[in-house]
Amino acid sequence: MRRILTIIIFVIVFTVGAAFSAINTNPVDINYYMGTLTVPLSVIMILSLIIGIILGAIAIFISSLRLRYENRRLNKKIAISDQEINSLRILPIKDVR
Repeated sequence: MRRILTIIIFVIVFTVGAAFSAINTNPVDINYYMGTLTVPLSVIMILSLIIGIILGAIAIFISSLRLRYENRRLNKKIAISDQEINSLRILPIKDVR
């Protein structure tokens, strides 16, 4: 069911994107320091969307790396604590009298 829903959403987004590209074929000038570039508006919109997706994926990847590092550090701490608890369980109880 989830796969069908994903395919339906993909088809809808693709159809809307194709309609947007067909309607917005007007050329737009992009001015940058080296010169000027004339590109259709739909191409600019698609490129900006792709760049945004890439930058978002990079941000999520960096965040997940930080969380993985913290998870690894905490797991080591737990292992050390478990080892200490096990060594304390082995010690005999001494009667103080």
